[in-house]
Amino acid sequence: MTRLLFAPLVFLIGCGGASAPSVVEPPKQVRGGWTLASSADPTETFPLALQPARAWRTTYTGPHDVTATFYRFNSNTEAFEALQKWQKAPGEITFHDGSFLIVIPPQNVPKQATGDFAEGVMAAIN
Repeated sequence: MTRLLFAPLVFLIGCGGASAPSVVEPPKQVRGGWTLASSADPTETFPLALQPARAWRTTYTGPHDVTATFYRFNSNTEAFEALQKWQKAPGEITFHDGSFLIVIPPQNVPKQATGDFAEGVMAAIN
């Protein structure tokens, strides 16, 4: 009887390995009314030794237009490490979700709208 219970447990543990992230690029739509208007490679180089697998400089149109840079790493751990080492500029919003590090530079957008955009991005990535 013990062996019958042990086999499914081993199977479930084996299935718990790292899986590929379901979202691999910036979302096309962000809750709150934002739509991806443009996406291009960033012109600036990534300032840390740990390098992202891919990066996008994006502009979203919506209640207020928002510019953000998305850096996708190979894992959640790498994105978290990049966040910990990031030198945040005054007024900048920087956060990580899944394998992404997202940087929203200071802009002429109300703080509440920028926060709503950041929350919408997190919802879209998950």
